[in-house]
Amino acid sequence: MGSASRLGSWFPLARNWRVIGICYALWVLFVLYDHWISHRVGSGWWLASAFSSPLAHIGAFAFLAPLPWILPRRLPSPWNFILGFVLSVLTCESASALLPVLDAWILTRGGVQFNLGKLVQLYTSLVGPAMMIVGGLVAARAHSEELRVASEAEALVAKNRLLQGQVHPHVLFNALNGLAELVHKDPKAAEDAIRHLSDLLRRLLRASEHLSLPLWEERKIVADYLALEAIRLGDRLRIRWEWDEALDDIEVPPLLLQPLVENAIKHGIAPSIPGGEVVIRARSEGGMIRLEVWNSGAPFRERGGAGGIGIRNLRSRLTLHFGSAAELQLGPSDQGTLACIRFEATQVDFLHEAIAGPGR
Repeated sequence: MGSASRLGSWFPLARNWRVIGICYALWVLFVLYDHWISHRVGSGWWLASAFSSPLAHIGAFAFLAPLPWILPRRLPSPWNFILGFVLSVLTCESASALLPVLDAWILTRGGVQFNLGKLVQLYTSLVGPAMMIVGGLVAARAHSEELRVASEAEALVAKNRLLQGQVHPHVLFNALNGLAELVHKDPKAAEDAIRHLSDLLRRLLRASEHLSLPLWEERKIVADYLALEAIRLGDRLRIRWEWDEALDDIEVPPLLLQPLVENAIKHGIAPSIPGGEVVIRARSEGGMIRLEVWNSGAPFRERGGAGGIGIRNLRSRLTLHFGSAAELQLGPSDQGTLACIRFEATQVDFLHEAIAGPGR
């Protein structure tokens, strides 16, 4: 993919090879038709010219002409234009002088006589400048396309970071609310919660530096968040992990599971006096990765399919990261609520921390 991208940057019209191929085929058919009505089809040299001449001309205009303008594009202005112009003059004039020589060499063997000097002069005065103009236009369009793609990529990264930044204060705000309850009820538990909050913030800061992280890092963020909630809710919160550790190197956007776990506790566990269970699953299914968070309690239904800030934010980040290759479903399941994310797997290489198991 990298070599194909580099080839496309040097020869921008290569991506339009189908259109170029159609133009070449039409040109060849036109020349063959001209030879047929002129009764020259029987000559092998005429047939060779019918295929070689369009190929040489199209290749010169489509691939050679833009190259002198593209080569110095990394230089500062106006030197990139000056050098590009000089290279274009030398290249296009040389190519335009060689094009009729090739045709003449083939057709003279088919019995056609040329005034090669006049033909070369005609090509260098007309075809050469035409090649320069075409090459400059193609190179300018390719440069504009590169700038547009780069600008869209920067905007995408900025939007992703903005959404990520909205999640972090949201998590911190909820954690501080939980700490406020503990300070008066159980100072020792509040001290432990502050320690867990420190671990959580450290991981959130690390997550803010990346647009994607391995799934095991997401698991650790969820584990730190659950440790905070366990101190606040005590025995009312029961956690069960059904986690396939073979998926730990899958690349995901940061804070993919945490909003779902928070949603499960907020709407399913906290309102219930006896509490309930939260089950966190990670498994592969037909080339797709399924991340699920199920909680007991009254089934939660999204209003209008929008959900709260965490769910809306998560949907936006999934779309930015995976496009149409990911989906989020949230609704009733087995006397509780199931949130499920499905997406295509991408492996990454990150340094692992020592992990004793899910949630440790």
